[in-house]
Amino acid sequence: MFRKLLLITFLLIGLNASAQPQSMRTKAHPYRWMFGLSWSVLDDNGEKFTKLFDFPTSYNFEYFPSRFFVDRYFNYGWSMEGALTFNRFDAKRQVNDTTGVTGFLANLDVNAKFSFNRYFRNAKWFDPYVSMGIGGTFRTDSTAGPFTPNVNIGLGMNFWFGQKRHWGIQLQTCGKLAVWEGIPNNKANYIQYSIGAVYRFTPKKSSRSNFDKRRNKWINKKQKYNRGRNS
Repeated sequence: MFRKLLLITFLLIGLNASAQPQSMRTKAHPYRWMFGLSWSVLDDNGEKFTKLFDFPTSYNFEYFPSRFFVDRYFNYGWSMEGALTFNRFDAKRQVNDTTGVTGFLANLDVNAKFSFNRYFRNAKWFDPYVSMGIGGTFRTDSTAGPFTPNVNIGLGMNFWFGQKRHWGIQLQTCGKLAVWEGIPNNKANYIQYSIGAVYRFTPKKSSRSNFDKRRNKWINKKQKYNRGRNS
């Protein structure tokens, strides 16, 4: 699962690099800041490629929103995200090939994101993206280390609503690989799914730009007139 996510992420970033010269023609920023609050689902059953959708026995989740993030947009589809997530373990559910595990897991992440929304000119409501970053995971259970740094590889999409598209719904899946020996088989690896609401602040158009253009135009005309008069 992690290898598939990694391969898809690099393929999408490679496609973006090949199309970058054409995308740079549009410099409009879709937003400046984005905030989100979502429900988080933890898949840490210890199975690599099986039980990926075994909701009854493998997924740990909260009944309240347990993931909060802040996203800052920079340019050309790139943004930076900081996220905090919390999940508790249900003793009836499987964690690293065992049951009866209690306690909680919390992680703090910093991710670079690339949005493909700029390529969907006729569907601005659809905003798929990829993300890669680093983070740290703290656990109170004994199935893995109490604290592990991790590398994040994620895929997600935003669905925007309304005329101005300030509000939206976000769906995301993120694989987290512990930065220890035996990364592919480390018990600290896990997957987090999330669904929630997002809100973004769009930049205001500057009223000074037109005034500056008119003023520069008047100055240039005046200088041209003076040069002709002096000659």
